[in-house]
This record gives sequence, structure tokens and C-alpha cells, in this order.
Amino acid sequence: MRKSTRLNDMMIFLNDKNHFNLRDLMQEYGISKSTAIRDIRALEEMGMPIYSEPGRNGRYGVLKNKLLSPIIFTIDEMYALYFAMLTLNAYAETPFHLSTLKLKQKFEMCLSNELRNNIHKMEDILRFEATKHHNSSPLLNNILQWAIADKVC
Repeated sequence: MRKSTRLNDMMIFLNDKNHFNLRDLMQEYGISKSTAIRDIRALEEMGMPIYSEPGRNGRYGVLKNKLLSPIIFTIDEMYALYFAMLTLNAYAETPFHLSTLKLKQKFEMCLSNELRNNIHKMEDILRFEATKHHNSSPLLNNILQWAIADKVC
């Protein structure tokens, strides 16, 4: 398995864990202790929030604010997501109180210049008409969090 593939897979493997040790990685990927340590360092450099707990029974931990693993989209899927995101502009607020403009900018940063230019051309030609939604939903974030946690509202 190539290192890049292993690191990507490792990110997914560790994202569901709160704690792990070197033995977990060594067994899962059939790698040596030194390779496991190098891979952990590489994941840290990539931004995965890993910390170590030293001591005789030491282990590694992954912070709760985890990174999502990269997802590979086709160009058509990327266009569909982009234009779905544009429809959020009609809402006065979004769940989790995120700015649609900042989401759009972050999304565009992941694209090549050519794709970004194509999207802007398409956006200039095709304009969405949507009724502005001025209703405020101050509890929407809480409701979604409770739904995720399987709690009763």
C-alpha cells in the first residue's frame, strides 16, 4: 500500500476513535513501529488533532474537533454541490449559524483556477430566483444537534 493511500485510510480509521496505540496501527496496516510513528507525525502535519499520553500504558488520543477526511468528487458532483449551496442564499440564517459567503469561499479554495472560472461563468449566466426566507429559527441548531445525539427535544 502506498504511503499516501495508507495515510488517507488511517485518517478514516482513526477518526472514529478517541484513543489508539501504536499496536493498533501496526496490526491494522502491517507496518513496523517506526513506520507507525512516522505516519502519526505525518497525520499531525496534515492537521489531524492527535495528542500523546505518555507513561507505561501510554496511548494516543484524537481530539473531538476532528478533520473530515478528504472526499473526491467528480466535476458534475462538484457543480451540483456548488449550485445547491447557492440556494442557501435565500435563507436569513443557516443551521449552525454559518455564513453562506464564507462556505462558498472555502469551497472555491479547493478548486483549480479553471474550475473556479467555469463556476463563475455559469453563475453569471444562470441566476437563481428564490423567495427570501426571513423567518428566524434560533433553535434549529439545537434541534439538529439533539437529532444527531438521538435525544428528545
